[in-house]
Amino acid sequence: MLEWDDLKLVLAVARARSITQAAKQTGLHHSTLFRRMADIESRLGTKLFERQQGDYQPTIAGLAAVETAENLEAEMAVLARKLAGQDLAPSGIVRLTTTDTLLHAVLADDLAAFTQAYPDITLQVVTDNRFYDLNRHDADVAIRPSNAPNDNLVGRLIGPIKSVICGPLHADDPAQGPWITCDETLAHIAAARWRDKNFPGPHVAMRSNSLLNVARLVDAGGGFAVLPAFLAAAFDNIGVMGDPIDGLDNDLWMLMHRDLQATPRIRAFNDFMFPRLKRRQGLFAGGLGRGSEM
Repeated sequence: MLEWDDLKLVLAVARARSITQAAKQTGLHHSTLFRRMADIESRLGTKLFERQQGDYQPTIAGLAAVETAENLEAEMAVLARKLAGQDLAPSGIVRLTTTDTLLHAVLADDLAAFTQAYPDITLQVVTDNRFYDLNRHDADVAIRPSNAPNDNLVGRLIGPIKSVICGPLHADDPAQGPWITCDETLAHIAAARWRDKNFPGPHVAMRSNSLLNVARLVDAGGGFAVLPAFLAAAFDNIGVMGDPIDGLDNDLWMLMHRDLQATPRIRAFNDFMFPRLKRRQGLFAGGLGRGSEM
């Protein structure tokens, strides 16, 4: 017979397709998870996974177990949201997912002010390029770019984020380079593809898996880059080269699951943060930079 804890491990392996990666996600040592999975299969008397070309692929029995685990996970998330909605006062934990760029350039001061205004609320802030799944209760609130928010989420649009060409103050022609850009882990970002198309010739001096790193390197004089306008404005030694680039807009949203919107701690966070972010629309749109140079 399987317990919920067993099913969570089965689901982790199915999603990661790897014992090692699933162990990292669950906080177990890989040898411990390997033994746990062997014990689960022994109790069931059937294999749940076959290893194919390095990946753990669910068997027919494994697929049935994964489906059950996903259904239970969804039901547990619904229960957690409903229980969270029983809170009577703004207290407890608010789990926020955002990007490192937004935290550094915009959010840090306001988050500190929020915790001072609501000392009974603890903020758990996770910065990641992944979009944490609010439906699975990975986070309570998301403040991040998204041009297609999930229909199950309650969204409040802050405004468009525009991107700009920037470089060190008093820099010359970006067509001459050098450039700093994203590595392959961020190749999906439209700004990276735009740079590769419009400036294919100049030397790329540095690449990074973080836009915050790219901005810091530009600030240090390392070269030119395409950055969100708000991020460029956060550094003293970055100059903006001309107007925002057409076609690279991303909408900035504050998102939460609809089951949580009336929870006192979530409502308190929403009511505190949204007006402050809304007042920064000009910053996100590139209207409050440190000047431009051509």
